[in-house]
Parts: sequence; C-alpha cells; structure tokens
Amino acid sequence: MTNRIMHVLPEKCVGCRICEQWCAHSHGHMVSPSKTNIRVVRIHHQYRNVPVVCRQCGIPACIDSCKFGALSRDVKTGAVLVDQQKCTACRLCVRACPYGAVNYDTREKTVRICNLCNGAPQCVMHCPEQALEYRDGDSITDEYRYRAVAKRG
Repeated sequence: MTNRIMHVLPEKCVGCRICEQWCAHSHGHMVSPSKTNIRVVRIHHQYRNVPVVCRQCGIPACIDSCKFGALSRDVKTGAVLVDQQKCTACRLCVRACPYGAVNYDTREKTVRICNLCNGAPQCVMHCPEQALEYRDGDSITDEYRYRAVAKRG
C-alpha cells in the first residue's frame, strides 16, 4: 500500500472551488457541489477558505465505525472506498471522521469519500493555487517536525 496522503494548505486556498468542480466532473457527475468528495468551507471571521477532503488517516475512524463492512482501504492507493451495495447510509462514518471529510448526499442517500481518483487526484492537478498536495506521508511528518524545531529556536 502507498504511503501517499492528501495534504491541504489552507493558507493558499482562495476559495475558487475549482477542486470541487473537477472532483464532480472526474467522477462522471454534473458539476455540482452535492456531487463532490471535496468541499471548500469559508470561515468568514478568519477570512479563510479551507478545502475539506479525506486525509486517508493511518487508522481511519470511518472504517472502524462502519458496522456493515461498507468501508475498506484500497490496497493500491490507500484510499478509503465505499461499497454502496453494503452501505446503509446510517452516517456513523460521517460522525466518526475527525476532519468532517465524509460527505452525505441527501438526494441519493449515499456516503461519499475521496477515492484519490485511483492515485491521480484531479483536485490536486487542477488547483491553480496549489493548495492541495498528494504527497509522501513521511515528508509531511518531517516538515511538521522541522517547523516545530524552527519555532522553538
């Protein structure tokens, strides 16, 4: 299994929502916010836009919460996959996700989670501000450690 994960840089996001459009389009849906696995949330009081997408957690709370075995990990990409045949739309996974990245489509009564576009996330490729990255998980951990050490002097 790959060790690549989705990394969000909210300080770069301008709220254009192109990531949402490409996500919906690449999954064969109309370009609609209700058909996307990523969404941009505007935090007005902080003047920030934050892309909310599955981070492909090491130990996914969503998979652990599913009582019906509808969620699994893709061996090739590491993405969390939803088996719509097994999913009862109970939304336990929605509540379990610490990032709020599991979406529920109220019209179709289905759960949506980023599947990383089979290892080539379209949202990452088409983000004009490069606010989304699909990169090696270890490099992100190393970067956080470096920043923490640099802050302390």
